[in-house]
Amino acid sequence: MTINEWCTHIDQWGRGKGFITSKGNMLAKLMLVVTECAEAAEDVRHERWDHFPEELADIVIRCFNIAGALNIDLEKAIETKMEVNHGRPYRHGTKSSA
Repeated sequence: MTINEWCTHIDQWGRGKGFITSKGNMLAKLMLVVTECAEAAEDVRHERWDHFPEELADIVIRCFNIAGALNIDLEKAIETKMEVNHGRPYRHGTKSSA
C-alpha cells in the first residue's frame, strides 16, 4: 500500500471501531501522538529495543489516522517538506552535536 492508502485504511478502520478523528478533537488526537512518543522514549530509556518498533508503529498509525481523517495528501506533504529540508544547511536549527 502507498502512504495515502494506509492513511485511508487506518481512518476507515478507526471509524469502524467508533474512533472519530476531526478538526474538533485534533488537540486530543495530537496528544495521543505525544503519548506514543513518550512510550517510545520509555522503551529507549529502559533499553527495551524489542518493543521500540511497536511504539514507532503506533506513532505512525496515529499520524496516518489524522492525515486520512482530514484528507491530507501525506505523500505530497512529505515530498514537499523533504524538498525544503534538502535545501537547508548542514545541521540547520541546532547548535548541539545531537
